[in-house]
Amino acid sequence: MTRPRRTSDVGTALARFNALRHGVTSTAPVIPGVESAEEWEAHREAVAAALAPQGAIESILAERIALLAWRIQRVARYECSAIAAGRERVEFDYARSKERTDDPPTVAEAENRLEDARRCLKVIESLLETPPDTPLASIDAEKILEDLADSADELVEDLLEGIEAAEPGGLWTSGRLVAVFEAIAARDGDVFAELLGTAIARGRTIARGWELEVARIGDEIDRMRDERLLPEAATLDRLIRYEGSLNRMLYQALNQLEATQSRRTGAPTALHRIQAFGLPGG
Repeated sequence: MTRPRRTSDVGTALARFNALRHGVTSTAPVIPGVESAEEWEAHREAVAAALAPQGAIESILAERIALLAWRIQRVARYECSAIAAGRERVEFDYARSKERTDDPPTVAEAENRLEDARRCLKVIESLLETPPDTPLASIDAEKILEDLADSADELVEDLLEGIEAAEPGGLWTSGRLVAVFEAIAARDGDVFAELLGTAIARGRTIARGWELEVARIGDEIDRMRDERLLPEAATLDRLIRYEGSLNRMLYQALNQLEATQSRRTGAPTALHRIQAFGLPGG
C-alpha cells in the first residue's frame, strides 16, 4: 500500500522541478505583451504541486505537461481574439459590400440622411407659418424641390434657372421657397395648397423610408455579427487541428508520467487505458 504523501514530499518535488529552470527549460514560454512570466511561474508551480514529480524524468514530463497545458490555454485565447476581430470588422465589411451600390454604407450615413429628411420635412410643414425672411440652407431648399420634382409631371430645373437669373446669388429664404412653389403651381395649373400638401406627403414618405433603412442596416449588421460567433472556416479548422495535436501530446505525457510514477511506487499500471493517437504517419 502506498504511504500517504506528506507535505514535505510536495515541497521536495517543487524544489526539484524548479531546478530545471536553470537547464534547457530556463526560458519562460511567455509571449511579451500577452502573457507574463509571473503567470507562467504560477501555472508551472500549480502543475508541479498537482503532479508531484520526483527525479529528473518525472520532472521533465511534468514540465512538458505544464507547457502543453499552457499552450492549450493560448488556443482558447486565440479563438476569442479571432472571433472578436471578425465581429469588429462587420461594419467595414458591410460598407465594402455597398461600395458599388446607392445604398448607404453605414448606419451613421443612413442616420445622417434620415436627419436631413426630417429637417427638410420640418421646413415644409412649417413653411406657411415661418416669416418670409427666415434664412434656409441652400442644400435643404434644393433637396425639397428635387424631392418634389420626383413626384411632379415635369422637373423644375428650368424654373430654378429662371429664378437664379432674376436673383443672381440670392439666398434661400422661406419667402423665396414659397414663391417657387407658387410658380410651379401656376405653371402646372395646380392649386398651391395641394402642391404643398404633395410636398409634405412626399417628405414624410422619404423620412419614413430612411427610418426603415436605418433599422434594416442595423438588423443586417447584427445578423452579420451573430454569424461571426465562430471563427471563419479556415481559422476554425486550423484551431481544431492544432488543439487536437496539443491534446494528444498532453494525454501522452500524462500517461507516461503516470506509468513512470507507478513503476517507482510499485503500483500496478492501468492496462485498460485506450489511447487514440493514430498510427505513425497517420
